[in-house]
Amino acid sequence: MELTKQGLKKYLLFDTPIKYNKFITLYPLKMMNVLEFNQYQHAFTVRKDATFTEKKFIKMRYFDFLKYVAQDEEVAIKYKMPVLPYYFKMSCQLLLLMCGENANMDVEEDLTVFINGCEITNDIFDDLRRIFIIQNDVDFDIDEFMNIDAYHALEKAREFEAKKNKSDGDTEDYIDSLAIALSVPSEYVEKLSIRKFWRYIKRIQKHETYEACFTGQMGGMVTFKEPLQHWMTSMEVTDKYANVKANEDELRSKIG
Repeated sequence: MELTKQGLKKYLLFDTPIKYNKFITLYPLKMMNVLEFNQYQHAFTVRKDATFTEKKFIKMRYFDFLKYVAQDEEVAIKYKMPVLPYYFKMSCQLLLLMCGENANMDVEEDLTVFINGCEITNDIFDDLRRIFIIQNDVDFDIDEFMNIDAYHALEKAREFEAKKNKSDGDTEDYIDSLAIALSVPSEYVEKLSIRKFWRYIKRIQKHETYEACFTGQMGGMVTFKEPLQHWMTSMEVTDKYANVKANEDELRSKIG
């Protein structure tokens, strides 16, 4: 099984569960679990090598690192990350959600983890983490290494740009909006996968923007330098920082 977005495309199309091995089947998380998803996903998206620059941490595999910091609160104190010691437990909770309601998990005193009798080794954890990110469309690239200062600067710049078009709505507002837009009850929305939910939200936004721009263009009220992109075209983002990459002076002026 090729653990890339392209390799898993046949599973993503209709949210088909992914059979990882004879013990573990991975299910896309649904909107009914969105609050847990929003909290627990941070345990899978630590920029370990960029943040924790000591050689011993860089040499550690990701799952070993979570086990280590769960037992040494000094690391959290040193790096001012108070939630860090809880990431191991959060990662276990996330694995349980991924494996479905009938999954069984055992955690031994030395933090060895078993799911349905299968020991979660470093290699297996890396695979499950990668599948989680792809299956749930998490905005994180495991293979990308970025200097942590550059990362924070780009994130601040992206937040600055996002404020220009930011909606004040929270997740519940988006749920209500999608239910109204699709003329479906909230029970339908809660059974949607998180990935599909946000794809629908983005597609509706793209459709409304296209319709407004097309109407303005056809009425002669506005003209555009570039041809309008149809609302049915791809929503894949090749570079999430494309709109905020600038020279150093511009970047500093945006983030203060």
